Amino acid sequence: MEKIVLQSAGSLSVAVLALVMMILQAAFLCKKPRFTLYGWSLGISFSAMLYAIGVFFEYNCPPGPLNQWAGRLEWTAIVFLIHFLYGFTFCYFKINARRYHQIAGCFHLFLMFLIWGTDLLIADRFVARHFTGLPQPYIEPDLGPYGTFFVLYGFLSSLGAITIWLRCKDPGEHYKGACLSGIAIWTLLGIHDGMAALGVPSFQYFMEYGFFVFALLVLWIVISRFYEILSEDKYRTITRFVNDGILVVQNDTAVFENPACRSLLGKSAVGWTIKDFTAMIAENDKERFLEFYETFTDPAVTENSVTVCIERDDGSQSTVEINANVIHYKTGPAVLAVLRDISERIREEEERKRSEEKVARLKKMESLGLLAGGVAHDLNNVLSGIVSYPELLLMELPEDSKLRGPIQTIQESGKRAAAIVSELLTVARGAAIEKEVMNLNRTIEDYVRSPEHKKLMMFHPKVRVETNLETQLLNIKGSPLHFGKAVMNLVSNAAEAIEDRGRVVISTANRSLDHPVKGYGNIPKGDYVVLTVADNGPGMDRETLDRIFEPFYTKKVMGRSGTGLGLTLVWNVVQDHGAYIDIVSSGQGTRFDIYCHVTRELPAGEISPFQIENFTGKGERILVVDDVKSQREITCRILEKMGYTTSSVSSGEAAVEYIREYGVVDLLLLDMIMDPGINGRETYDRIKEIQPDQKAIILSGFAETEEVKRALEAGAAKYIKKPVIISELGQAIKDVLS
Repeated sequence: MEKIVLQSAGSLSVAVLALVMMILQAAFLCKKPRFTLYGWSLGISFSAMLYAIGVFFEYNCPPGPLNQWAGRLEWTAIVFLIHFLYGFTFCYFKINARRYHQIAGCFHLFLMFLIWGTDLLIADRFVARHFTGLPQPYIEPDLGPYGTFFVLYGFLSSLGAITIWLRCKDPGEHYKGACLSGIAIWTLLGIHDGMAALGVPSFQYFMEYGFFVFALLVLWIVISRFYEILSEDKYRTITRFVNDGILVVQNDTAVFENPACRSLLGKSAVGWTIKDFTAMIAENDKERFLEFYETFTDPAVTENSVTVCIERDDGSQSTVEINANVIHYKTGPAVLAVLRDISERIREEEERKRSEEKVARLKKMESLGLLAGGVAHDLNNVLSGIVSYPELLLMELPEDSKLRGPIQTIQESGKRAAAIVSELLTVARGAAIEKEVMNLNRTIEDYVRSPEHKKLMMFHPKVRVETNLETQLLNIKGSPLHFGKAVMNLVSNAAEAIEDRGRVVISTANRSLDHPVKGYGNIPKGDYVVLTVADNGPGMDRETLDRIFEPFYTKKVMGRSGTGLGLTLVWNVVQDHGAYIDIVSSGQGTRFDIYCHVTRELPAGEISPFQIENFTGKGERILVVDDVKSQREITCRILEKMGYTTSSVSSGEAAVEYIREYGVVDLLLLDMIMDPGINGRETYDRIKEIQPDQKAIILSGFAETEEVKRALEAGAAKYIKKPVIISELGQAIKDVLS
């Protein structure tokens, strides 16, 4: 080049500035490699540099290979810019564009082949452009047969990018205008240069300036976003370990969240609008939340918090307290919202309230019990005359006396009053109760045959009473008289609850709880005999269920089938025997479960049907594995009485260590559920790895679960349901060891 054309100085300046921008962005990209916007921005600056170099050489080179090379370089720069523009756009809006890059990448490689390997887009001939204001002609390669289509492709690509920027939601809303302006300037100058290339009279080529302006605006956007992200990182560092969810909403769009917020909502909320938030809120709270959102920025409104129920995608719900304030965030005002999950606090408050109400009811019942005892004592003295003297008068009156009817009425009334006094004495807490070893089955059978039961059935002829009694029911320690009255009142209450035709089922069962049960009261783990009275009546509402054991709180017909003291008596019997009660009520009926502690004692004078000599061992070593100390002790006592040598451990891990240290034992008695630690099935699997021939019997308070089946498949010999019956355990051990 003998002389550089003055008009090309701008192109050279653009190339140099674009190179400086590339170096700057490359340095930033090395410092922050995960910030991919720098990579796309660097590509746009690279495209601007290539285009400016091509224009510079076309200005200054005569027709020939160098000018041809410069023309192809310009078109290559346009292809690069289109690809990098879309990559930058998709990255900025966090759009998954893998499929675009695969398809567009292949197409752009095809265009590169057409540009450099054929004359279809750029011809091998040259053309002189006479521009307004340019003294000498501008020499460049002429368009090929498909060159016009390439110009059209560049124009349509820029329109597509503009459409994406217009339609997508920009979290900051302050970069969209800048980027759209850059694309628009490049497009307008490109239209001008494209028309000039098609032979339309015009000024000199200006598109390199469009490249530069666009690259410069993109660089400004990227640097600004970089520093915003640094600022957000500081916020994240501060808020990362905060338990409350923190959310920043700007221009009605969420722009920042901390990990606790994502965890609370079940997914990321960045980019959400108020409509997206409202969709998560329970239907009953939507209107209140929208009112809060619209009014909390008003200085006249002092309420800056709201409590709503949110529903996550997985169906779970939480009660969330939202506190919001207006702050300045980045470029303008925003809303800082603090979201606190108060579900547990509400549950604790409700539980505390229920506990306080329960304690208050217990105190009231205890006070009424003391009062009932005093009243019953005094009434007994009064009633003795009312009940006894009518009997004497009736003995002296002739059969046809007119006074016999009234006196008999007095006598019946006295007897009913005496029955109420008897109930009052039973209700009175602190009264002496003689406890003995008893079997609930006999108590139930005695009640079913009693006159009281027959009388009840006369009042309720459409109610059918059934029994379902455990044949090998274990014994408890208590008062047969008091439990008989409890059964009578539970059945009476159930029959009265049935409005027309129905049935009442009295059942007993042996049950072992491996975990505490939270029912009407808290029932600790252990071995129990459970007495159940269930009906298929209409059930009880919450108020009735809360007050059901209060004296004289009744929905029965007073004087016909109840005194209002029946369930109070049941409650006191349960409390005096150290038992527990649970109630389940729904529209399909009500079920009362009374949990009574098992005793291994035999009733006085009764000979055990279990003949220990039939199950005597020969000193075989048995390892008992159970997490409950009382269970280990009683099982070891039974086994030692049978003649076995016992050891016990409290966990599956301890059992594995025992076998590893002492070797195989003759038999393992494994509890299935042990907390904390591994369960019986996993314990047996680990022991089998050490001693493949180890024999075992599985014990569990639950029915035969999948874990029990897997243990049996692994080689365990038998499964015994808790609580253990001695004869059943003895027979199982004998079968396994023999």
